[in-house]
Amino acid sequence: MDPLTPNNLLPKLPPKIDLKDQDLLLATIDASDAIAQLKTMLTMSERSLLNTLDLLSPLFVPEAVSSSGVENIITTNNSVYVAKVMEERELTLTEKEVLNYTEALMHGSRKVFARGFLATNDYIELQRILEPSDPGIRKLPGTQLKNPITGVVFYTPPEGEMIIRELLTNFEQYFNEDAPSYEVFARMAILHYQFEAIHPFPDGNGRTGRMLMSLYLTKQKRLPAPVLFISHYILEHRDEYYAKLRNVTDKGEWKEWILYITQATKEQARYTCDILGRIQDTTESVRRKLKEKLPTIYSAELVDFLFSNVYFTQKSFEEELHVSPMTARKYLHQLADEKIVVKQKQTGRNRYLYITPGYVRILKNA
Repeated sequence: MDPLTPNNLLPKLPPKIDLKDQDLLLATIDASDAIAQLKTMLTMSERSLLNTLDLLSPLFVPEAVSSSGVENIITTNNSVYVAKVMEERELTLTEKEVLNYTEALMHGSRKVFARGFLATNDYIELQRILEPSDPGIRKLPGTQLKNPITGVVFYTPPEGEMIIRELLTNFEQYFNEDAPSYEVFARMAILHYQFEAIHPFPDGNGRTGRMLMSLYLTKQKRLPAPVLFISHYILEHRDEYYAKLRNVTDKGEWKEWILYITQATKEQARYTCDILGRIQDTTESVRRKLKEKLPTIYSAELVDFLFSNVYFTQKSFEEELHVSPMTARKYLHQLADEKIVVKQKQTGRNRYLYITPGYVRILKNA
């Protein structure tokens, strides 16, 4: 295919590949085991799905940072956590973009939980949250994907809003089908390739497409929430990621692409389990210390707050725990005395932030 010619004949899904191929099935078994373990760790049977999502929302930040990093939007987990408690006018463009990613992933999660599917308008809404200044389906011709170093065009996506919407309708149907268990990870890889090949938006295609992978596993009930740091793997193997994407287009190498994404899923499920295990240990340690040292202020709501807010202010503490300013100051003083929280002055501002130190150490490096 001529890379300078719009790919208006992009084949619709499903592609012509045997998903019962032995190598694919063996890879699926390993990934399924890892995802099943992650699902167990993410499942909190005593809580509603939406409450669980709120508690897990800090884990969206590492995925947002890595996915943005794939697009050379560089920041750190810690700077984004701090940005969450800053006013919008204080944020850098990069911080805004990464926070938009976490908002979009939360929005998509709530849509899946409420309806059990995602439609084309939902994909458009995710991109609008990611790129509020350039939202919606591409309408103008001229989009080309180029090597950032040489400037050589390696792909021209389909052109024309009607063609793009038709391809997205096909994508939506494949996304929302109930997939056989042995096909789920292969279909996730296929869907991600297809979204990148359609390239439906002026900007934000890669981040939207990577977000849709974990949302797909949630839609297929393989995960209770879209917590899978798959962009962490892609960022560490970025050259291979782009090479295998292009090889599907140029050479029809679907199998190699599916194996790559399945391997990423397996490794990142295990990686995420490790992060969650450390968070659970830290949570239990804080819970025990609160019960022992500060039984008069201990509550499940307090523990939830400390592990839903990586950095927080006294005001947010007051609002979320429904306590007065005087009570909040008293509680925070006691928590700081026991080193359950640490008080830090916000750089350049006459305001203090509070953190749960063990939790922050884990998430800063996730």
